[in-house]
Amino acid sequence: MSGIKTRQDLDDFVRGATLYGTGGGGSQEMGKNLLLQSFEEGRSIEWVRIGDVGEDAWVCTAFYMGSIAPLTDKDKKEMKALGLEERVEKRVLITAVQELEKELGIHIAAVIPVELGGLNSAAPLDAAVQMGKKVIDADLAGRAVPEVAQTLPRLWGYPICPIACCDAWGNVTIIKKTHGYDMAEALGKMLSIPAYEPIGLACFAMKAKDAGRALVDGSLTKCLQVGAEVRMACENGTDPAEAFASAAGGKVIMKGTVTAHDWESKGGYMYCTNEITGADEFKGNVLKIWVKNENHICWLNGNPYITSPDLIQLVDRQTGEPITNTDTAVDMEVSVVAIPNLRYRTKEAIELLGPSHYGFEKISYKPMEEFF
Repeated sequence: MSGIKTRQDLDDFVRGATLYGTGGGGSQEMGKNLLLQSFEEGRSIEWVRIGDVGEDAWVCTAFYMGSIAPLTDKDKKEMKALGLEERVEKRVLITAVQELEKELGIHIAAVIPVELGGLNSAAPLDAAVQMGKKVIDADLAGRAVPEVAQTLPRLWGYPICPIACCDAWGNVTIIKKTHGYDMAEALGKMLSIPAYEPIGLACFAMKAKDAGRALVDGSLTKCLQVGAEVRMACENGTDPAEAFASAAGGKVIMKGTVTAHDWESKGGYMYCTNEITGADEFKGNVLKIWVKNENHICWLNGNPYITSPDLIQLVDRQTGEPITNTDTAVDMEVSVVAIPNLRYRTKEAIELLGPSHYGFEKISYKPMEEFF
């Protein structure tokens, strides 16, 4: 059993989870604040391996879904017109899990984070701790993904429904049945749009004996370790981006300045294009990154380069702190780290998360290590 023992552990964990969030995965600040309250209440924040849960125990995933784009002035006016001024639910994932239990008439023994990210790893951990449930040292993607339909349980054909959906304004919806995974994703995203922020969902209820093959084992412990490595690199005066790359088995693929950041919020997603102009050993090079909540496709000097399923993450050049696409801004000094995603190397997984899924039919996925 491992977990968060100190305030430094908490900071390291959320940092590490955000580093694996590939620019998405939700608000690092929100995730940290939720966990901090549980920590200050003296609650035990720990996780266990899937084998430590009885094989017939029920588990599920719980997460936030919706666009990570900043609110515009127009959004704020519309929210005010709808009376969305005072949130009535602080921990929507608790409500979502409880509603899923009611719908199925079962007891959920443990929660598995759907992905790695500042919010979507921290929030389910916090919710489980608050409910007295176990947390599995794993996630369902090994990174952040824009669609729950892109997670590993889909590859095994596990049912996503029923889905319990709850928002901070007190709305609760149960999606009992859908045409398929993509429809489930679309319905969830549509519910997030009138909430003007990500909403809480709980789904993929399954027995622990089945969950074992549809997850990335040990990923929460890895987040804690990687977050600590980056912190210690800063303390020791070494390059934190290189420390991140080394700890995660990846590579620094760019250092430079953000020279373009164009974005829009559409259909419950943040779409964005970031451009980084190289410095130091990367001077004379330009890296362009296409975003759907997370970083998915990049071009080096106009040529297709590293793409999803592998990870592409921006970090602050000086501190190594992860930068989400919500917070990216022109003139930021950044490093870009790429990490291989070995669980998504099958034909089916690449179709689910690779370039063609996003409409880039002319770009074929190439494992990142083949570029070096």
